[in-house]
This record gives sequence, C-alpha cells and structure tokens, in this order.
Amino acid sequence: MVLIRSRKFLGCLALGTGVWMLALFSLMLGIAGSVIGWLEIVILDKHPLPLEDKVFLFIRTIVLSLLVLLSLIGLFVGLSKRPGLAFIYSKLVASHYILLLVSLALTLVLTLRSVNDSVVDQCTNGTSNRMIIEFCSPGWSMVQGALICIVGVSVLVQLYAFVMAGNFAYRLDLETAVVFPDASSFRSDKFHPLEDKPSFLV
Repeated sequence: MVLIRSRKFLGCLALGTGVWMLALFSLMLGIAGSVIGWLEIVILDKHPLPLEDKVFLFIRTIVLSLLVLLSLIGLFVGLSKRPGLAFIYSKLVASHYILLLVSLALTLVLTLRSVNDSVVDQCTNGTSNRMIIEFCSPGWSMVQGALICIVGVSVLVQLYAFVMAGNFAYRLDLETAVVFPDASSFRSDKFHPLEDKPSFLV
C-alpha cells in the first residue's frame, strides 16, 4: 500500500519522469560522495586514522557507492516502466534510506567529536598539505562540509524517490490491471482492489 499518494512529480511531471530524474540526481550525489570517500580510504596507508574512524569512513563510502548502483537501477525503472521492477526498486530505496540515515549520523559524529592532538599528529605524519590536515583534524572543514551536504541532500532526495517509486509502481500495476485484468504483475492484498478506472487514466 502506498503511504503517501502522488499523481505527479513536482505537481506537473509524470511519475516515471520523476523516478528517473531523482535517480539521476542521486547518481551524481553518489558518485561525488563515493569518489571523495575512496580517495580518503586510499590515503589511510600514509595517514592512518583510529580504527573507529576507519570503520565509519568505510561504512559511509560503501553506502554512497550503493547509492550509485541503486540510482542506475532507478534510471532503468523510470525509463522501462515495468511494474514489477518499480515495486522492487521502491523496496530497495526504503532499505537503503535507513543506511543513508546511519551514514549521515556517522558523518556528523566524525565531524563534531574531539580527538587528541597526538592522534592528529600521527595522522598528518608531518605533512603540510592543507587537505590532509583537514582530513586528520576534527571539526568543520571543506571536505567534511561537502560530505555532510552530499549525504544530507541524498537523504532528502531518496525520501522523495521512495514516494515517487511507490506511486509509480502502484500506477503501473493499475494500468496493467485495466489492460490485462488477470495479468497484474504484483497485485496482492497490500493494494486496494481496482473498482473504477483511475482518474489519471481518463
């Protein structure tokens, strides 16, 4: 059952258009965040972080990498208009949304918590590179600010993507039921039975 009903994306565009546009936006966010994350992981050999920070960093980077894969699926779903895939995609978005919230929380923890000077000195390893120093130091920095923005915006975009994907799947199922009453791809008790032709099909 669709929790939040919507017939249009942004009030004027088709649901399928909304699905692939949100997926495209999420793809760009995921690529940007995962690239930054994997670059940070690469420099861990020469500029080590505490174990807990490494775990947080890996979790966030993997979650953003999964966002890239999920967004590619969303692009295909929005363009292919297959009800079964749309239903599965909406469930995947919901599951990944929880991971995004965890990732946002971990990013805030990494940014706001205090770290001993000795840990920072060990991480910087005598470098004068400003980006490395910001990477090793707690608090707000350009890199951390960018990651917080990327993850935060991704949380909002994916929430809307979940709403669009669920409504898109429901609409495709109704259209299938109208054209082929006995061949609805994933009709179940979770969906209301079709009594009248939906207004958006008129």
